Amino acid sequence: MVKKAIFLLVFVSSIIFISYQHAEAITITAIPKSSTFGPNDWIIVNLKIQGYNGGPISWTAHRPNNSTISGNLTQVKPDGTVTQQIVRDAFDNYFGNWSITYKYDGINQTATFKVNPIVLHIFTDKNLYYEPDVMHANITTSYYIPVAVQAEFFHLNFYDQKGKVVSDIPQVDIRAFQPSVIYNFHMIGLADYHPPGLYKLRVQYYNTIVEVPFLLGKYSELMQVSAQTDKSTYRLGDIINMELLFTRVTQSEGTLKITDPSGNVTTHQFQVFSVHTHLILNGITKKVGTYSYVLQYAGVSTSGSFTVNPNPKLLPNIEFDIFLDKLTYRPGDIIYARAYISQVLVNSVDLWVVDPNGVEYPRISLPITSFETIFPHKIGENYTTGQWQLYMDYDGIVKSVPFYVIGSPVRDDELLNVNQFSIPSFVSNFGTAASLKDPSGIAIDTDNDVYVVDAGNSQIKKFDSNGTLLLSWGSTGSGNGQFFHPNGIYVGKKYVYVADTGNARIQMFDKQGNFIYRWGSYGDGRGMFHTPVGLAADSSGDLFVADSGRGTIQIFNTQDQYSGEIRPLLTEGANFTALNGLAFDSKDYFYTSSSDNKILKFSDIGKFINFFGSSGTENGRFNNPTVIATDAKNNFYVADTGNHRIQKFDPYGNFLLSWGSEGNMSGQFEEPVGLATDSSGNIYVMDKKNDNIQKFSLYGTGSRVIPYWVKERIQGWSEGALGKRDFVLAIQFMINQGLINATMTGDNSLIHVPEWLKNDAKWWAQGQIDDKMFTNSLQYLISKGIFRV
Repeated sequence: MVKKAIFLLVFVSSIIFISYQHAEAITITAIPKSSTFGPNDWIIVNLKIQGYNGGPISWTAHRPNNSTISGNLTQVKPDGTVTQQIVRDAFDNYFGNWSITYKYDGINQTATFKVNPIVLHIFTDKNLYYEPDVMHANITTSYYIPVAVQAEFFHLNFYDQKGKVVSDIPQVDIRAFQPSVIYNFHMIGLADYHPPGLYKLRVQYYNTIVEVPFLLGKYSELMQVSAQTDKSTYRLGDIINMELLFTRVTQSEGTLKITDPSGNVTTHQFQVFSVHTHLILNGITKKVGTYSYVLQYAGVSTSGSFTVNPNPKLLPNIEFDIFLDKLTYRPGDIIYARAYISQVLVNSVDLWVVDPNGVEYPRISLPITSFETIFPHKIGENYTTGQWQLYMDYDGIVKSVPFYVIGSPVRDDELLNVNQFSIPSFVSNFGTAASLKDPSGIAIDTDNDVYVVDAGNSQIKKFDSNGTLLLSWGSTGSGNGQFFHPNGIYVGKKYVYVADTGNARIQMFDKQGNFIYRWGSYGDGRGMFHTPVGLAADSSGDLFVADSGRGTIQIFNTQDQYSGEIRPLLTEGANFTALNGLAFDSKDYFYTSSSDNKILKFSDIGKFINFFGSSGTENGRFNNPTVIATDAKNNFYVADTGNHRIQKFDPYGNFLLSWGSEGNMSGQFEEPVGLATDSSGNIYVMDKKNDNIQKFSLYGTGSRVIPYWVKERIQGWSEGALGKRDFVLAIQFMINQGLINATMTGDNSLIHVPEWLKNDAKWWAQGQIDDKMFTNSLQYLISKGIFRV
């Protein structure tokens, strides 16, 4: 009996111990994808069950309105991991704090997170409107989708003072693809059929609703006065015709005061017989400049202005155009504006700028002696942020182009860093032994192995960084692993993606050339292509495919599923033809080349940022740019194919240097159409016509050159376009580079520059004297104390 009791005690103790040990081994980890989800996001929670031994996981979600939903997770992996997704959108209005409690085998764990609400506001320009008025309603939201075709609508309706919808004014639907939109409503549409009183404008966005009240006044109580000249610009001696409109005639006389450009005021009394009165003003336009006027009637005033210009001379019949090197500049930047004239008639051009408020800056006269001339203009550090206009007047022909000022000021040390101006040094030439034929694409993996699209042989060839052929795969055809005129290539962490252009598809391989997957066919639908040519990926692994036949860039997620596209019509201020040129930097900005010889910069959601360059052979200009590559410092490189060279730019699009010329020797190019950089600081240039790949060291022992900006600033100073500070900054660079032996004072006011030095500076900048002669002359002047720094 005692033995049985002992056995029973040991058995029960073992069960308790095993149960306790089992309970102690089970833990639940529940981590939301984000602590704060967006208004339209799905809820995603990653779970891990330590000690999972099969069976479902039950869950109960507590929503912000205290309602609950629940269920079981059954698709749990053997290691106890599972991702839960609660499908929802902003229409459910479940904004606020959530919690989800998970239960498994007696163990509970709660995950908490927040869903941000949609913040919606309406601001009207005033509270009281009359029949002739236009309401300007500004609608702002905290959540929007920047691609118009995917954006949800703002739904706008008007309600009367009884709270009923004004049925004869149709609902207005506006896509919310930007954070703020302006809706303009003409009050005549409301006043024609509805009485004065209190109304409301209601805006619904998803299920969020806001209202703004306003008053519709009695038109009979409104006194409005309008005065309009028949033209905005007159010539000396012109007669001015002015139309006056009044809502009611209450007095028989009004007053018109006109102030001429010299500040002299003349007063005119006029008779009012009807709501529409016509004035003829003679002898007013006697001076050139801007005139202002004030009309007063029945206690109400209105004002306006007009301009009187000199009587014109006959303008020459020539072509005159301006091309900027960029669209957006920082304070302290220099605009390099290329002026083109079809015939040289006079030897100077006037240049000036107008700020976003319409203020005109002083004009400067600059020399022009050829059909194409590049003029510098310094962006002041105090320039107002916004859109500016740059004007040029050539023999009476006035042209203007817009530009934008935004961002932090340019620092001197950005320009004085001599290392960024080192010409890449030639390392090796390979590909000839591998019998490349019309190569069309190049990419480099994390091991610095080089993948080349050998289009003429319908193959992909893989080399090591020294140019040794490691393997090749592919043949001509349309089957898996076959190609027909392949073009672009991208290498990710695991896979190689090839734009199989002739077959209108993308093929995916592992890094040993084994076929994995393909997608796409000829067509206009999602995931279909006409001529896919360029491939690149952002930091999240989404693949961007440039289709030159459709003029689109399609985006595919890491599961190779279509997730969106970028079209020219959906970008702000830029058009593009999707060529091979498609490259990302580390900040997820991407660059592409356009058919009008520009490089365009976008965000990874397709928002236009800036353009760089224009047609030409000068530094920073292009002739059929094809491909782009970026380095670890976010500098970008452009294969300027038609000019047989490679150009380097900093992240702001400022030209740094170029190398190459036409030919088939080392450092020369015939048709450069491929660029790629590796992690060791090398850049590879693929030449389609020479059937080879040249490797250069970006930071090797290449020669340092006097940068383009140094000569441009010295020439600009010599011609009066730039100030002494820009000249001094250029001299500082040459001192840093060791070309001149001197020490800067640090105080520009103490620096003495003789005026006659401008001739030497101009000759040097124009290539009439070489670098050595100019720097030696500067050194001599410094040593004699004539030029003091």
